[in-house]
Order: sequence, then C-alpha cells, then structure tokens
Amino acid sequence: MSLKNTYKNYGLLGLLLVSLSLFLIPHSYVELIYGKGIFSIIRLIISPLVWLPFRLIYFLTLGVVIMVLRLFFIRRPLLSKIKRLAIGLSTFILLFYWLWAYNYRRIDFDSRYPLIPTAALDSTSLLEELQSATDEMLLSRPLNPSTVYRAAQLEDMIRPYVKDATQQFGYRSAGLVRVKELLPAGILLRIKTAGFYLPYVGEAYIDAGLHPLQKPFTMAHEMSHGFGVTDEGACNFLAYLATFHHPDSSIRYSAAMGYYRYVAGEYRWRYPNHYSELRAALPATIQHDLDDINRQMLKYPDIFPKVRDQIYNKYLTVQGVKEGLASYDKIIDYVRQARAQGLLDTH
Repeated sequence: MSLKNTYKNYGLLGLLLVSLSLFLIPHSYVELIYGKGIFSIIRLIISPLVWLPFRLIYFLTLGVVIMVLRLFFIRRPLLSKIKRLAIGLSTFILLFYWLWAYNYRRIDFDSRYPLIPTAALDSTSLLEELQSATDEMLLSRPLNPSTVYRAAQLEDMIRPYVKDATQQFGYRSAGLVRVKELLPAGILLRIKTAGFYLPYVGEAYIDAGLHPLQKPFTMAHEMSHGFGVTDEGACNFLAYLATFHHPDSSIRYSAAMGYYRYVAGEYRWRYPNHYSELRAALPATIQHDLDDINRQMLKYPDIFPKVRDQIYNKYLTVQGVKEGLASYDKIIDYVRQARAQGLLDTH
C-alpha cells in the first residue's frame, strides 16, 4: 500500500471515529463543538452560494443522476460497482450529518424552552385557544390581503425576525439562509410537504403552489431549520414568533392563519360537529380566505400520503424526536405558554 493511500485510509478512519463520537458525547458538548462551532463555520462557508440566482437543488439532482448513470453504464466488475455505490451512499449520509443533521444531537428545544406542566388541553381550554387564534386572525387581517410579495422580497422581510427568534433561544445564526420557491408548483405538496431545508446546498425551499397567505409562515419555518433548529414543533413556534411580531400586517396574518389551522385541525378532530358550527360563524372574509387556501391545496392532491407519513415519522423518531410527526402540533403548547408569559404582545 502506498504512503498516499495509507494517509487516506487513516484520515477516513479518523473522520469516522469523530463522526461516531458526536453520537456518544453529551448533548451539551455537541452544542458547543458542533452547534456553536462547526455548524456556524459551515453556514459561513456556504453563505456565498446565496447570491446565485438559480435553485441549486436542480444542479445537485442533475449531478446525482449523472453519477448514478455512470456507475451502472460504465463497464466495471459487479463487485466494484457495489463498492462504489456503498461509498457513495456512505458519503451522502456522512455529509448530511456534518452539514446539518448533527443539530439533532444538540441541546433540544424542550430544554431551551421547557413546557411548564399545565392542565390537559380539554374541550374548554382548546375552545378558548381556538377563540384566541380566531381573534388574532381578525386583528391582523390586512385591509388588502391580496397583496402578494415575491419570494425574494419575503425572504428579506422575514429573515431578521427569524434570526432574532432563533437567537432568543440560543441558536447562533451564522450566515444568510435563503428560502426559494421550488418549481413546478405542487411538486412538494403532492408528497404532503410544504417545504424543506437542503443541507447539501445550504438553502431551503417552499412549494411554489402554496397559497400566498401560507408562504410567509412556511418560509419562516424552513428558515428556522436553516439556522439549526431541528424540531418541527419548535420551527413552527419560532416561525410564529417571527411572523407574529412583524410590522407588515400580511405577514402577521399569515402567522395567525397558520396557527389557527393547527388549532382548528385539533378541534375539528376532537369535536367535528361543533367545529362545523364555529367555522360557519366566522366572518365572511375569514371564511373566504380559509376556503381559498383549501381550494389551492386541492389542486395538488397527495400521492401515497400514508407512505410519506410512515417514512418521515420513522426518520424523526430515529433522529430522537420522540413525538414524530405529532411534534408539529406542539406549537399549540408553546404558543399557550408564550402568551401566558407575555412573549406575545398585542398589535
């Protein structure tokens, strides 16, 4: 074995040992070493990519396709192809963790903002929360809700508020997180997803088919992921804080609408008949907006929704998110507590 290959093998072994160690050391050490160190450096290094006007995911996808085709169509022994495929997949997974997913091993959001034990969310308290969410929609609805900002405008308008919200809970917000609309419209909605953060290119995406009223809140959620927040309920909560405190009424309305839909979904699931009555009693303007969102979502029906839910739920639990997909709904508990603590002011 050549000296060059020896150094290469030792280097790979060392990287593997360091990678494994981040799963074994306490969360507080990962917070210090990775969260406040390595991840911040990575974000700063990839930040220059944000100035590229195109969506980097298309180039990444093209590159992966080319590499896979080369692997299967270039003549090589089968064992060599299997080895290369294993190395490629291992590298893909290893990069995923180093570029972002070790954030799952940091101090979790429940430790940063512990939920104080309160009475169970019974019919009375849930109804009160639904009324609070309704009142917030009425208060924040702009005179002209048809105003539509371009994605790039929304990014610039929302980013400082997301950055403040994440820093409030101890996330170092290094670099500039981009969130771009992904085309064709519906490509994510058809797999029951509104957006995602892609560590390999350092930018996030939301579906271009989302209703304009959904985009600010969804964009703030994905931007939170870019700043290192992994928990879905926490990202929902931080997105709500960021957009709730925004001076632009259309962005505040997106927060109020997004939160209302979570609370309403929970109430509708528990008390469907009473929810129908409450829904019918909403002001005509609010009903129109909700119906408009529903009509937009119906343009892109889910493809294999149960399969997607099972896969993503398993992914979240493997990463240590005990609630799995149910973590999205923890926004209700966070908002209730934040309101009681005075973190949510009135407009």
